[in-house]
Amino acid sequence: MVNPMVIGYIGSAAAIIGFGSNYVPVKKYPVGNGLSYAFILSIGGLCVAFIAMMIHGTFVFSPIGILGGSLWAMANLLIIPIIKLVGLGLGVLLWSSIGIVVGFFSGKFGWLGLEKQIVTHDWMNWLGFVGIVISIFCFFFIKPSLEDDNNNKNVVDRFKNKKGGYIDPMDNEEFPILRGSVNSDGPIKFNKYNNNNNNGDELETSTETIFDKIPTKFKKVAGISMSIICGVLLGVNMIPMQLWKQNHQEASPFDIIFSQFAGVFLFNAFTFMFYAMIKKSPQIYPKTVFPSFISGVMWGIANCGLMISTQNLGYTVGYPISCSGPMIISSLWSVFYFHEIKGTKNLLILCGSFLFLISGIILLAFSSF
Repeated sequence: MVNPMVIGYIGSAAAIIGFGSNYVPVKKYPVGNGLSYAFILSIGGLCVAFIAMMIHGTFVFSPIGILGGSLWAMANLLIIPIIKLVGLGLGVLLWSSIGIVVGFFSGKFGWLGLEKQIVTHDWMNWLGFVGIVISIFCFFFIKPSLEDDNNNKNVVDRFKNKKGGYIDPMDNEEFPILRGSVNSDGPIKFNKYNNNNNNGDELETSTETIFDKIPTKFKKVAGISMSIICGVLLGVNMIPMQLWKQNHQEASPFDIIFSQFAGVFLFNAFTFMFYAMIKKSPQIYPKTVFPSFISGVMWGIANCGLMISTQNLGYTVGYPISCSGPMIISSLWSVFYFHEIKGTKNLLILCGSFLFLISGIILLAFSSF
């Protein structure tokens, strides 16, 4: 029989890689306001839940799991705006760190009905928490570069015809099939020009989203604020599952995994349907469907890994490892692949942040030994 500790570390590895990389497949694809992306992602996650349920051989459907999944889905709706506003690396660093802090206080003080966790070395527990807070403070000084590809810089010029008018980009499969707006940080989205205009000289665009209207100098503030809210939601989304486990001591994390994932799916499905009803032309991008599904599968595997890790390594070991590791992975993507975090100053700040963060996580993890 495989040692539970080994299984726990395998779960942590899956969570670290999955959570740190699951947004990479869609990073360079148009996702619009993220609603259709979130819906498709939840389908991918639900498929993973079905497979996990079949492997485990049990089925438990609990309303409290639906609540936990809904909290995560709320946080996930903020992910796309955050990535567009402050970048993948800094965004994941912020919401992941804050999620760890919220989780720390929830377990430390028994928030929302949780049993208070008693650790062997309380001073080490608090010192680890302080290290994480310092690392979060350092993250504010990172200035990511969010410059788009050269193809996006003067994209409208690509649609000018020889007479100075415009060809219809809706006829080109490279672009979304439904209406949207032109966003300097996001995908290129066009409306059909007025059919009554015989010259085709004007290209009509739909109303800008609220994120398009944010002045450049306030985008980082908005992104950081959303990251804080996202982190809080992520930090408490497992509390319903923990409350359920307190009343079912012998339960496996797989017993409630389907309910958790179903909550994510139902919330996103309702949100997307409501959005489609109030907006006649929802943003749907055919080329983004498959990457979104892959992103959902990666997230689903990572979330299963988090549950397994927490179950086998404990809340003070499995949870911090699984939630802090993705920050390193996402930063590596951001530095070496997306080139969002660059420059000597930014890299030094990032290294300093990691020094405090990793030290804090280690102290938290070992405070119970």
